[in-house]
Amino acid sequence: MRRGRDARGRAGRQAAWIRVTAAASSATLLGTLGLAGTSMAATGVAAKAAKPAVAADNSSCHLGNGIKHVVTLMFDNVHYFRDNPNVPSDLELMPNLLNFFEHNGTFLSNNHTPLIAHTADDILTTFTGLYGDRHGMPISNGYRAYNADGTNGSFNTTDPAGSFAYWTDPVFDTATPPSAGHDTNPSMVYAPVPPATAPRTVAPDTIAPAPWVPFTRAGCDVGQVASANTVLENTAVDIPKVFGANSPEDQQLNADADRFKDAEVADYVGIGVHCAQGNAFCASAKGVKFGQTDPSPTAVTDSLPDEPGGYNGFQALFGHRYVAPQLGAGTLNLSRNGFQVTNGAGNLVDENGNQINGAFLTNFPGFPGFSTINASQSLAYMADMLESGVPVVNGYISDIHGNEHIPGVTACNGQPAALGSGSACYIAQAQYYNTAFATFFQRLAADGITPQNTLFELSSDEGDHEAGANVGRAIQPTPANCDGATVSGTTVTPDVLCTYPAGSFGELAGNITGLLATQKSNTTPFTLESDTAPEFYVTGNPGPNDSQVRALERDVAGLTAANPYAGGTQPITNHLASPAEMAILHMVNADPARTPTFALFARPDYFFTPGPASCSPCVTQTTNFAWDHGAYTADINTNYAAFAGPGVKHLGLDGQAPNTGPNSAGPNSGQIVAADSGTTGTWMDETDIRPTLLYLTGLKDDYEHDGRVVTEILSPHPNSALGAPGVAALGACYKQLNSSVGQFGNFTLQASTAAVESSTPGDAEYQTVNAALAGLDRTRDVLAQHIKDRLEAAAFDNAPVNGVHGQTVACQSLISAAAALPGASA
Repeated sequence: MRRGRDARGRAGRQAAWIRVTAAASSATLLGTLGLAGTSMAATGVAAKAAKPAVAADNSSCHLGNGIKHVVTLMFDNVHYFRDNPNVPSDLELMPNLLNFFEHNGTFLSNNHTPLIAHTADDILTTFTGLYGDRHGMPISNGYRAYNADGTNGSFNTTDPAGSFAYWTDPVFDTATPPSAGHDTNPSMVYAPVPPATAPRTVAPDTIAPAPWVPFTRAGCDVGQVASANTVLENTAVDIPKVFGANSPEDQQLNADADRFKDAEVADYVGIGVHCAQGNAFCASAKGVKFGQTDPSPTAVTDSLPDEPGGYNGFQALFGHRYVAPQLGAGTLNLSRNGFQVTNGAGNLVDENGNQINGAFLTNFPGFPGFSTINASQSLAYMADMLESGVPVVNGYISDIHGNEHIPGVTACNGQPAALGSGSACYIAQAQYYNTAFATFFQRLAADGITPQNTLFELSSDEGDHEAGANVGRAIQPTPANCDGATVSGTTVTPDVLCTYPAGSFGELAGNITGLLATQKSNTTPFTLESDTAPEFYVTGNPGPNDSQVRALERDVAGLTAANPYAGGTQPITNHLASPAEMAILHMVNADPARTPTFALFARPDYFFTPGPASCSPCVTQTTNFAWDHGAYTADINTNYAAFAGPGVKHLGLDGQAPNTGPNSAGPNSGQIVAADSGTTGTWMDETDIRPTLLYLTGLKDDYEHDGRVVTEILSPHPNSALGAPGVAALGACYKQLNSSVGQFGNFTLQASTAAVESSTPGDAEYQTVNAALAGLDRTRDVLAQHIKDRLEAAAFDNAPVNGVHGQTVACQSLISAAAALPGASA
């Protein structure tokens, strides 16, 4: 979700832990694989650069498995598992969508997020198949970056920065003005290997490879609808950079007195098409630009200066103003196969015939905004693109948990910003989405775009914790057994609606500065990335063993607050991650200015911000937000992915039913982690979506993925290397070893939390465990590199995986070593 305008029993385990760690040391583990003395973690195995496609029109798009189109749907916080066990889940309330994937392919309900589970990191992980430490954006939808304004240019203060920035942008510093010595490295800062354990420093000066490149090189245009960082995101930075300083677009920006620049957002942000070389969609595009009277070309150079293998001769169109005419805008009352494309004014419409207007604008055609782009709008853009010869489309769709003020949805009139499960507006918006998906699939079928010739993929950025009344909590919805709606076939009918009286719904907003000052008398200077999982950046960037840092960490661990949903006062902390643990969780990228001092994973009913030192109360309920993510809990970190089309098995549901998975209900709400949730089905995380998509389309990236191809869904079977005995089991162990929310990451985070909270003489426990975490991280990264080298080569070169048994044993042993850490099972 984008906030804003458009945004323990440790001592007894010590001896066993030492024994297991010694047996699973780096030398021992690598020796079992014949790898002792190697430095694999520094190099990796890079995929060969794809050959640039020859100039051609859309008929030059060449994909594998007989695939002619690719349609990827990315939801914001739309859930498969129920939030309230009595109310059908978001996807249950969209049976036209859920049935499409279950009837035509495989729906995997045991997918998982990376950390930190927020829109930016999760979508970029899905797009690239990389964890945030390698694609560069592992911290929330924003982060802090240290400024080099200390003694001799050392890190001292921080500036805020936004994670949503066009792919090639530098750090999007949102301070006004940016501080002296602020960070100017690439926003999407790339690392070929995990930078925290690389034996040679990874320089923070390279932009991550772009996800549209394999497709455009294969001759396929790629359409983007509100897809994070693949379209222009911020007018002040992106317009002069992409269109050029003093270009007509830049002149329009500078002439607009509106400080929000709503007209320029509507015109140039959020919509884009990256074209294959010489393709007419870009090459023929013309329009009358600001301050001009005659049409001129509107495409710009698609510049990717760091792309492996080079990327020259490609163009892109950015913005509704320039893309819409290529989709039919300007032609009055245009329809295709009976489906309306434009209205009587020649402007694009959504699936229900409503003109698509810019956010916060009236009768101004344009991009409707990231935070509120609804299914009917996003799907209309995607269908328009497909019908206009763009064969690969990616669309982002806002959730139904907030009041999206959708035209014609009268049940939402006067309703609050945040909606509870089963409430009237929530149900009405779900019905609207369900109808939009029915229209979308009918429209594509009329165009001949079906699972017989098109690869469809569905996922969501992350789950949420519903902060409010719920079944089995101290406060329950009214009535307690409300179900919101019933679902029969593809029909959703409102039933016993849930209501949430005042005081029963909304996140608990905490002033962390005030809590520390009033409860612990701690006034250590720091800045904060506000979140349910806030990151602390202590002024001066002291090291992890610094006494001031250690006192702050212990005091944060001891903070308490009254929680009406839990029925009493409770600790606010679930987990704490030191820098060593953040590296294990893939939260440390190649830019040292962006590494926090430590991270707090709070109980998910809370959202923490900095504030005044004096406050009473320091935690208050807010009704503007109620769907929290970022925290380390199963209802947030458990997700789904679905595939349908050529090369995909028709397995229906791979996993468990919506009413049996993690939810936000019960007295233990928000206290179960993904590794302990007991979910069934093929265990995957969001890094696996990209390699699976490329495997099915016969393409290859110019880098090695952190994910694996999900072989369990491949039809009729995977290639001989991936299908060999033991390879799937090795892949399954690899996920538990390398995923942020797998078994290894869970054990080490528990141990990190216990160590951070400890206060042994000389801080011995913290220092010992922290050193062990760093050692385990190095060993994990070497072993994980070895495994993914072989899985990648097996997937894209059909190279046999040798030594499968030894690698699996080493993987399991390293997970066992993490499990034996002090506090790992606390």
